[in-house]
Amino acid sequence: MKVMRIRHAKLIVGLVVIANLILFYYSWKSTIWKSLTSTLMPNDGGDRTASADNELTGGATSGRGGVGGKSPRDKLKNANKHIRKSITVVFRSFYNFENDLKASIDNLLDIVPNLSILVLLEGAPYPPVLYERNITATSGEENTVRFLNLGFDVQKTPEQLNALAAIHTKYVLFLPDSVRLTSKNLLQKILREINSAVPLGAGIAARVPLKAADVKHMQEARALLPPVGPEETVKRLIIVPFAGNMKSFSSCTQINLDLPNWTIQYVAANSSDKCDLYIQKHAILVDVGVLKELPDPFASPFPEMFYIQAKLAGISKTVFPQAFQDGRRLFASYHTKQRRTEIRRRQFRELYKKLQIKRIIRRSHKVITKSDTKDGTGGSSSHHNLVLDTQFSSSNFSLPLVTEIDLIGCERTTKSCVGTVYNNRPFYIYLDKHTPPCCLDKLKSTFNHVLEEFENVGIRYWLDNQALRTAIETNRLHPDAYEIDISFNVNDLERSNAMKKSQNKPYVDNEGFYWIKATDGHYFKVQFSKINQIGVNLLPFEINGNEVRPSGFFGWKAKEFSADYLHPMSTVLFLGKNVMCPNNVREFLDFKNV
Repeated sequence: MKVMRIRHAKLIVGLVVIANLILFYYSWKSTIWKSLTSTLMPNDGGDRTASADNELTGGATSGRGGVGGKSPRDKLKNANKHIRKSITVVFRSFYNFENDLKASIDNLLDIVPNLSILVLLEGAPYPPVLYERNITATSGEENTVRFLNLGFDVQKTPEQLNALAAIHTKYVLFLPDSVRLTSKNLLQKILREINSAVPLGAGIAARVPLKAADVKHMQEARALLPPVGPEETVKRLIIVPFAGNMKSFSSCTQINLDLPNWTIQYVAANSSDKCDLYIQKHAILVDVGVLKELPDPFASPFPEMFYIQAKLAGISKTVFPQAFQDGRRLFASYHTKQRRTEIRRRQFRELYKKLQIKRIIRRSHKVITKSDTKDGTGGSSSHHNLVLDTQFSSSNFSLPLVTEIDLIGCERTTKSCVGTVYNNRPFYIYLDKHTPPCCLDKLKSTFNHVLEEFENVGIRYWLDNQALRTAIETNRLHPDAYEIDISFNVNDLERSNAMKKSQNKPYVDNEGFYWIKATDGHYFKVQFSKINQIGVNLLPFEINGNEVRPSGFFGWKAKEFSADYLHPMSTVLFLGKNVMCPNNVREFLDFKNV
């Protein structure tokens, strides 16, 4: 037993000695490494780690003095100088009849004196938008607030009309009207964020706390990578929300553009990774280099048009987790709200005209009410809800997803979007676009109306030409269709009261459709209205024995064929209905070279 105890004691002593040797070795190695690092790269590692920590913790500092023992006054001057050198504040979205510009600008200049501020005006505002600040000789302030009119002025040079030429910093901070800053801390944070090579993670942007391992990994990544260079363009937007935004409504929206089909789609999103458009009150920090790549970065409505251009340019977005403070409440009265709504509606109408958008699709989460059902929620509505407001979608994504569709143009009181067609090729074919969806919608309505009329009075008809070709291939209307041909037996003409009346003069039926006899032949056309000429051609054919001949009209559609194709008749599914057509339809179309 005594021998065993001695052996155990020796073993324990040996282990303690080995552990001390290992501890001494690693301590010595760490000390030597730190000494070499400080000799070869003084302050580099510490600065990088501190910079990474500051960016993730919001730039909080301890009670120690600054690097090199700088005084608080010197640090304040350096911070102001850095902000002035980096940021130009731009006010783009405000209204002449009610705004909080003066108080907002005063607040900014109180926080960061001599900050460059640019106010962009839409034409010559009335009442005029003015700003004056009491600047004394002892204050050291300069007049750094400039007003620039975006409207055309024949007396100015292109350089004077170019708003980008008035910006001499790397970044632009777009601020909405009525903003208040309590300190420059948030400005420093968003500058650090856009200057960092590694953006904030989706977890931070979505206000989800990061795990300790993720924070450590991000700190290491930011410490190792150099910051963005002064000549490098940061193709990323920093979106800074406002504290007064409504939490019950979603702020992020996806934009899906289908320009060949004249369509834009807005889809409510609950993730900042899919934030193509931020619709509640917010600020935007962006590199001036990005603005130079966009066709019209300051176009109204701002920022909606700006976001659409950024989407097409592939610019990413980051929603910052902290918020600016609101200033004075605006548009409290019904009159000013209505006036603002009218201006916004006009701006959105111009936006869709510029982008050649004819169909607007909105997919949002909301409670479906009886009034929504009556107004046509979930389908095409008669009114045009052009403005995308802040209450677009509920933030409760467990609510039903409602789809609303608005078609712009091609009304009874407006001309057809198709226009005059030359050589059977509408103008939009040369633009690599299809028929506008509003025109297709009215063409379908006219076709269904004619079909109902023919079947009610017993006219023998058949679908013909290009419409028949697409019917047997897809059962739908061709994306490039601008007319539908229906051929009919001329002996049945007298059965239709509308066609009978339209032989002598144009006839408008009870539903507003315009029946007219063509001047270049004895065929008929049914238009959506007198002004809107989108419609269906009615081609009369005479059956004489075993031949079917065109009755009084000419052209490539007027081709004789055998009556065997019409005995017996067949049907084809077209636009959800069984429509009469010739038998052996493919052979029939090949014979007519369709």
